[in-house]
Amino acid sequence: MTPSHYYIYYPVRIGLEADLARALFNLQAELAAQTGVAGRFLRKADDPWTWMEIYENVTDVAAFDAALEQAVIKHALLRFVDEGGSRHLERFVPCA
Repeated sequence: MTPSHYYIYYPVRIGLEADLARALFNLQAELAAQTGVAGRFLRKADDPWTWMEIYENVTDVAAFDAALEQAVIKHALLRFVDEGGSRHLERFVPCA
């Protein structure tokens, strides 16, 4: 099965960065335990309020999608997204 790589980016509410970092740390630890996929998160170099979650080498897309959706709800991640913004999920696969 071809692995998928997830890139999820969104604008963060100013002042909530530390709380978001804790929530993402917990969310990603939970996802790793459930799916075996270790995530990481970054912020944009020239815009510290744009953050990105990265999940690589996902082999069971359906199971990962379900686990991610449940984790986002459980950890109330959308409360950190800036007003008017949204989480943008892009999934990539190898070219060959």
